[in-house]
Amino acid sequence: MTYIITKSIFPEDKERLKKNLIQKYESHKHLFRLFDADGNLYFEGLSTKMYSFDPPNDEMVNSGCTEIKHLDENKYMTT
Repeated sequence: MTYIITKSIFPEDKERLKKNLIQKYESHKHLFRLFDADGNLYFEGLSTKMYSFDPPNDEMVNSGCTEIKHLDENKYMTT
């Protein structure tokens, strides 16, 4: 898996988050956040790639996430 979700606003993701933390590898080192169209934070996670668009592509269907921000030089930036 190229990314894992580590925080979610959805209570039903509790088991998924536990499973993701077990699957975490050292290569999951790039922090990202996913937001909806209104700018509400839905997820936080770790990716194996610095500027990966896999998280919003996968999560958009179920949650409506439309924006990803990657941590770059201690600041979350839209890519």
